[in-house]
Amino acid sequence: MKEQDFTGLPFMPDLRAIAEQNDAALERVFKGRIKGRFLVDIKEQVMKGLGLESLLKYYDFRWSDERMITGIGEAAEYDICRMIVGVHRAHSIFLSDDEIRKNERSRRYRQQLVSETIEKIRLRFYGSVYFRKCMLFPGEEFLYYPLPYELFIMSSKMSEMLMDGHVIPCLQLYYGVVYNGLSALSLLEGNLLGTAYPLCRGAIEMYVKLLILDTRTELQRWYEKFRMFEVKYSCSHAYPEEFNALFKKRERQDLKARADYLHFGWVDFIDGYHKAVKRFPYSIYGIIAFLKDENEDRILELEWIGDFYKSCHAYTHGSIQTAKYPVLHYFEISIMLYFIIRETYLLLCNEKKVESMIEG
Repeated sequence: MKEQDFTGLPFMPDLRAIAEQNDAALERVFKGRIKGRFLVDIKEQVMKGLGLESLLKYYDFRWSDERMITGIGEAAEYDICRMIVGVHRAHSIFLSDDEIRKNERSRRYRQQLVSETIEKIRLRFYGSVYFRKCMLFPGEEFLYYPLPYELFIMSSKMSEMLMDGHVIPCLQLYYGVVYNGLSALSLLEGNLLGTAYPLCRGAIEMYVKLLILDTRTELQRWYEKFRMFEVKYSCSHAYPEEFNALFKKRERQDLKARADYLHFGWVDFIDGYHKAVKRFPYSIYGIIAFLKDENEDRILELEWIGDFYKSCHAYTHGSIQTAKYPVLHYFEISIMLYFIIRETYLLLCNEKKVESMIEG
């Protein structure tokens, strides 16, 4: 049978022309953030490095009725390019234009960029699969920068671990850190930068409580009792009788603020707490001071956390919305959440007796 030549028929797509058209579109979409030809070259190396089998593993190209009615697809090349741009711009923050161009010509840097992007793709089921296709406010896509991306991944993994149905000590605090962390990172994604600070502040509060409560089984009972006092007070706007009785017998009789004791009265039941903490015992600052006294190897981290907690006040109370330079928010939010999410993740993995590695 004579072989037929279908080239030139109107229903046969020119795959090379489509690929060139897609590359041109990607160059336009990311114009001003990365050199177009450089982006396309790295994208091609990434896809080659992944191979077809892995590409199909991490991006589902199958058609379905759900996709037809929702219009939600994978947009693999777009997602890969967003990762490339995020990693490249994170590495370029403090570099001059000449230094950036030098990196773009460097074979070693290109290989590093390809390797980091492939790593992000392998983790995307905990990361970019949840990201918005378009930002709420224009600006940098900070969530595709390496550190925030990996913090999102750890938070997603913790969320999965917490939904296995098993009750663990301090469950409410673990949930709180995850919810606040993911919420803050989602605001970072939408360039709603100033509004992430109150969530970070809340995450700090839950994190330092977790550091104290994690290894103190008896104290967890007292913390839960005071937490329920808070719940009852928020419903009735009246202090429970049991709380009033404890307040009368509080360790620091010189401190009169009943609201402070409502939030932190459980610290009275920590051995040696009031010996170590002389100022503001019924506060986050008192807890941080106690942790510093108890963990000399973590003093620097705890000092950073204390300073960040103070810096969140102006955002929490509406005095500040955004800074002139958005990169400041990127650094502050990333560092705050790094301390909180990384350690909480390791604590939870230890509690659950599971491997801390994700996808190797």
